[in-house]
Amino acid sequence: MSEFVKIVRLPPMKVVSFHSMGEFLGNPEEKAIAKMVAWAKPKGLLSNPTKHQIFGFNNPNPPIDEEGIPEPNKTYGYEFWITIGKDFKTEDDVDIKTVDGGSYAVMTCRVENPVDIGKTWGRLARWIQKSEKYDFHPNLKGLKSHYDKDHFEHGITGLENHLNLLEIPSKGKPWKLQEKFIMDIYVPIIER
Repeated sequence: MSEFVKIVRLPPMKVVSFHSMGEFLGNPEEKAIAKMVAWAKPKGLLSNPTKHQIFGFNNPNPPIDEEGIPEPNKTYGYEFWITIGKDFKTEDDVDIKTVDGGSYAVMTCRVENPVDIGKTWGRLARWIQKSEKYDFHPNLKGLKSHYDKDHFEHGITGLENHLNLLEIPSKGKPWKLQEKFIMDIYVPIIER
């Protein structure tokens, strides 16, 4: 099966970070995104997903078993970022970060089941390992897991760009998470 991978250069970004801890599956993600939505929606930042992109990643990673499956009932964290303009200012008590840019191998994941996310990370890691032109970035942190004999796993420097995770309803109605959604998986790379 042929995998479609695009190479993307992300510019440096200014982001607002929302982090939560919880248990596998979905708990820290739901808590972190609830914080982000509560802050970003009143400011109109969720109405333009191309201008204010949403990225996320495990922080820290969930413990995994020998087969690479996250262990149930174990605590881990998830962090969401929403991009903001370089001149964006706020009086709110939020965590604003400046993130370096870089080159990434990117694969789209259509999520119908949370397992789809891990499978896509694995396919992208294997694509990079087989590539004659690209390699994992040497400063890559956290990409050590079950995806190959050296145990590469996605982590803090791999990103998930959430393209349509949220359904933003009309004014006055609550937001909700989509049951099925699309994300792009980003892994930092260099040319060989």
